[in-house]
Amino acid sequence: MARSFVELHLPRRAGLMATGAFFAATTAYGIVLGDHIQSFREGAVRATAEVAAVTGLGVHSIQITGADETSEDEIVQALDLASSPSILTFDPFLARQRLMELPWVEEATVQKLYPNTLRIDVKEREAFALWQIGGIVSIVGRDGGAIEELTEPRFASLPLLVGYGANRGAADLMDIVRAHPRVAARFRAAVRVADRRWNVRLDNGVEVKLPEVDAAGAVAELAELDRDEALLSRDLVAVDLRLPDRIILKLSEQAAMQRKASFEGRNGRKNKGKSI
Repeated sequence: MARSFVELHLPRRAGLMATGAFFAATTAYGIVLGDHIQSFREGAVRATAEVAAVTGLGVHSIQITGADETSEDEIVQALDLASSPSILTFDPFLARQRLMELPWVEEATVQKLYPNTLRIDVKEREAFALWQIGGIVSIVGRDGGAIEELTEPRFASLPLLVGYGANRGAADLMDIVRAHPRVAARFRAAVRVADRRWNVRLDNGVEVKLPEVDAAGAVAELAELDRDEALLSRDLVAVDLRLPDRIILKLSEQAAMQRKASFEGRNGRKNKGKSI
């Protein structure tokens, strides 16, 4: 559930207005003499912000919407209120730029609501898949961009894509797979091979080798064979769909032994009663 309000209470300094007046009256001569106009401008901005904070124009509250994965602390830190505690001098455009640098933030708007409130609306990226490259597993968005490293088990159910380029092809592959519920229900992971094609791993350990060209057609054919012949429920190790004119099935060791024994048994029955 998105957060709504963060209340900030800035320290109030008694007599700050009088100090500001004294500062303005006594520093002009030193500014001209020492050629410190730029530093004076910066000091004046800070003084204005402090005076505004005391007079009720400081940032007293922040309204945040849309932030589920991004913490309130991250947002407040990105706003950088320490350098500009006044709503008068606060720059929403710079604040938005800093917010856009946060890993989960896809879009952000920053509004100043006078006299003392900031409104932050955040649209976050959607966790689409897990991408493993080397020994690092990252959460990626639909666009393939890495959001952050996987640290929480609640994202473990996302499809796992492995290898160089797997993040860029994630959306296309998952659209193909999800178009066929029988295949999608068994999907567990996919390995990008030479950044050209996919090997898909199913929940029963079967490896499906997709072709470089027309992977969508190959998955459609696989789904049809499973519907008509329960292909994916057989005792298989791999289904090779890379050749356009044939499907190659690799049986498990046990299934291969049973098939061999059955074949030898049939030959034995054929030769029974014959003399050599």
